[in-house]
Amino acid sequence: MIRNNTHSMTPVSNKIGLVRSQEHKQGVQDGLNLIKNDLQQVLANISSLTIKINLVVTRTFKNHNGLELATTPVNAVRSFINFIAPFYSGEILIAEYSARGNTKTGFQMYGFTKLAAEHPGIKLLDLKDDAVVHKKLIFPGGELTLPLSKTLMDTPLLVSIARPKTHDSVLVTAAIKNVLVGSIRGNWQRSKIHFHGKYIHHILTAIAEYAFPDLAIIDGTIGMEGDGPVAGQKINSGWALASFDALGADSLASHLMGFEPAEIGYFRLLHHKGFGLLYPENQLMVSGEKPEILRTPYNPPHQIETLRKWSEVF
Repeated sequence: MIRNNTHSMTPVSNKIGLVRSQEHKQGVQDGLNLIKNDLQQVLANISSLTIKINLVVTRTFKNHNGLELATTPVNAVRSFINFIAPFYSGEILIAEYSARGNTKTGFQMYGFTKLAAEHPGIKLLDLKDDAVVHKKLIFPGGELTLPLSKTLMDTPLLVSIARPKTHDSVLVTAAIKNVLVGSIRGNWQRSKIHFHGKYIHHILTAIAEYAFPDLAIIDGTIGMEGDGPVAGQKINSGWALASFDALGADSLASHLMGFEPAEIGYFRLLHHKGFGLLYPENQLMVSGEKPEILRTPYNPPHQIETLRKWSEVF
């Protein structure tokens, strides 16, 4: 099955590299090392890739402290780039469209401008400047047409590097939602998916038909718990993982965060659509540490019981 012109719905591998991590750069490197063979094979066949990062907020707000908690750690991205440097010399795009504030300011604030200057093959892409393709999304509650990033849809390899966070609308956000919502051009357009209540899970699943991560890197060295994805608190969860099965990666991450993956609506729907395996229902190949050793329950959003009722829309 083909998701779009370049990407297959079937992951390259269902192997997940899971490691302890007390430092972003080393943790991500150790996780990638466990899937190195698959990574080398994939990169041998492409000449460009796109890294989707997450810069939620790029300006200062009252009552919001520690905004870096809402952001992909720059050293996690640096670790990935340094790791592949010995066997990949193609173009690397680092792409984002900040939800609150100016993306180019965010690149500077969080160290990505400096990172790009370290490597001649890296370009920063503000997705506000990207071309879009309008896609009609059909879901049980109706239909919605959204402008989606052409670059994220067409790139030969879409790498999502994200921090695990609780989320006040869908319970958990990590590598997948970073791409699904991040592919929508414009914050007003993004807000539309929240107008449909519990159908947000179905809308996210519909977007996945066009933009979905090929490689997920989740840096759980430090996560966000509570009322995320912006106003939560720091948690030293101490793990990192990487996988070509983004759903497997996100569902394992949610388990490590103390949640049941199957209770997260878009995970369940994506699994039914064939986008990947769901931990622990399926036999994912977890290399490195045993998940139960690293499980560190996150405090949930205050409305968790409401979020768990997403399936009542059926």
